[in-house]
Amino acid sequence: MAKGVKSSVEMIVGKQENLHVVSLRPDGDNLQFEKELAEKMKALNGSTLIIADLLGGTPCNVATKNYLNVDGIEIIAGMTLSIVIEAIVNQHASVKELIDLAEKNIIDVKATINKVEQEINESGEEEEPSNYSQYAGKENIVNTRIDERLIHGQVAGIWTTSLNTQRIVVANDEAAANPLQKSSLRMAAPSSMRLSVLPVENAARNISSGKYGKQRIFLLFKNPKDVLLKVVNVGNMSYKKGAREITKSIQVLPEEETIFETIASKGINISAQLVPNDPVIDFIKKLKN
Repeated sequence: MAKGVKSSVEMIVGKQENLHVVSLRPDGDNLQFEKELAEKMKALNGSTLIIADLLGGTPCNVATKNYLNVDGIEIIAGMTLSIVIEAIVNQHASVKELIDLAEKNIIDVKATINKVEQEINESGEEEEPSNYSQYAGKENIVNTRIDERLIHGQVAGIWTTSLNTQRIVVANDEAAANPLQKSSLRMAAPSSMRLSVLPVENAARNISSGKYGKQRIFLLFKNPKDVLLKVVNVGNMSYKKGAREITKSIQVLPEEETIFETIASKGINISAQLVPNDPVIDFIKKLKN
């Protein structure tokens, strides 16, 4: 289980040199686990957080037996993907904050979507601030990304946090016309984050008119044909029949290659970067290789 969680975490936030795994093997026991945990702990420096699977399980019991009264070592039982990711991206988070986050992430999905749909229907998504014309043409877009998944772990948990985003704008005609998808996106977005799910033309009009004032905007597109900006980051484009792999997470069709070349010809800088700590790749150069 620990190896699987580590693999999932690194798929979302990239390689983590300070994330280590000790597994209770199917043919192992508490002695095997205790020996391997001790060896791993000896190789570590500084404060350490041990996240065990089950309260009362062997990993938790062994960790408690050996490190309960050791300064600089914290122990959490009840491992979830959200706890591990938050511990990595927010290393100042306390144990209580990590546990609170895990509790908030356990929800009844159907009931929550129904509640969100009702709130959207009652209040609408778009704020209507007065006198926003002073911000026209001064949009504060901190990142523009093409991602077929739109809002997911990398966007919600990593990119928007690292860029101190205040509003996510999803510009996609299909998503804007689908109440269920709009509710799902609202649920996937950080609860403190403003969200607008709009047809492409509406998104362009709202942003250029200054409707969102000085808010730091993360602009999301689902495909390249909707994009016409100065800078764009390509994140995830999944495989389709006939697509060519450009990077591990990006596969494009011949017609999409033409679209990207057209975008680049207008002076738009296109980069490929899955998560913020990955190197920035010149997408067009990679496309032509």
